[in-house]
Amino acid sequence: MVKGRLVAVALLCAMMSAALCAAPEPPALRSRSDVEAVLARAPVSLKASAHRPLRIVLIADKKDHAEHEHDYPLWQKRWALLLGGPAASSEQQLNLYGPPACSPEDHVGAPGVEVLCVQGWPGDDVLRSADVLVAFCYLEWDAESRKRVGDYLRSGGGLVLLHSATWTRPGPSAQVADLVGVGGFTRYRHGPVELELTDSGHPISLGLPPKMSFLDETYWPPTPTIDPNRVTVLAVCAERQGGPESPVMAPQPIFWTVEPGRGRVFGCVLGHYTWTFDDPFFRILILRGLAWAAGESPFRFDSLVLRGARVTRP
Repeated sequence: MVKGRLVAVALLCAMMSAALCAAPEPPALRSRSDVEAVLARAPVSLKASAHRPLRIVLIADKKDHAEHEHDYPLWQKRWALLLGGPAASSEQQLNLYGPPACSPEDHVGAPGVEVLCVQGWPGDDVLRSADVLVAFCYLEWDAESRKRVGDYLRSGGGLVLLHSATWTRPGPSAQVADLVGVGGFTRYRHGPVELELTDSGHPISLGLPPKMSFLDETYWPPTPTIDPNRVTVLAVCAERQGGPESPVMAPQPIFWTVEPGRGRVFGCVLGHYTWTFDDPFFRILILRGLAWAAGESPFRFDSLVLRGARVTRP
């Protein structure tokens, strides 16, 4: 009898442990009509305007997390297809999570866009020709990379930092903050994210709901403290200011922009899970941030938002 009870307890503990360690389920689909309403707010004249040729460099690295997490190679290949079409990627679907969510007719990219995929910081020849760099991976910052990226930005280049690219290595740095607005973070949390816009009038966030829910990972606090005279915070999420047991909640920057010299930087903390890249509200922020960082109309890539996105059917 005692042995049977011990076995039962062991099985129960194993089941509880498995449940605690199980990967989270993706959040509910967004309403397609809600997304279309946001996109309809963009000025027609800016959406229809002619666009110059644009060279986008996607920076990735080896996958370093569990399934559906930090999948840099998958993002790089499928966003190369999303932005540049078949000339940029041989992938057969646009969405990162789940089976294909759109037809091959949508695999055409954006007009006038050339996409180059690299691993880690690109060489000087790529920096000289790039209009905007988009990084989704951990980046190593040393004296050489700070100088090269600083020169690139001061010459008018654009830079987009997604999720782990905002977690400065080898550690938070005031010198990196001078370049990209936020020099790193020291805490992180996985789970529900209640995002609140703080600059709803900015073209990147134009038309989006004032509050949006995600299931992802947050980083905080910005280290060193951001300079509000230089950095424009577009959206925040409340986090425990002093650690997991702290009762004090404080808003932490999740999306921001900064303009060092002639350059433009767009920062984004979210992006831990693959499904976040298929969230149309997230896509609006990222694609507009990318276009803005490139010095283009922020609405240049609005037509890509719904291609393969996680939305309800019409």
